[in-house]
Amino acid sequence: MKQKPGWTYKYSEELGQMIARHDKSGWVYCSDGTKYSPEEIEIIRKHGLINKQVHEIKKAFDGEIIK
Repeated sequence: MKQKPGWTYKYSEELGQMIARHDKSGWVYCSDGTKYSPEEIEIIRKHGLINKQVHEIKKAFDGEIIK
């Protein structure tokens, strides 16, 4: 994953891949192409949902995490 200014990069142990978070918008992009909106990230944090299984389902269906 090429690093660009305005983004924060880290390796996610839970997902087993690099992720990038846009510093201003809050969007998160995974190296496998899956993306998470700021609203989805809020739900994930609030409910502790992030794990490999949830990520794979979101990726497979190009889904959206909702309340």
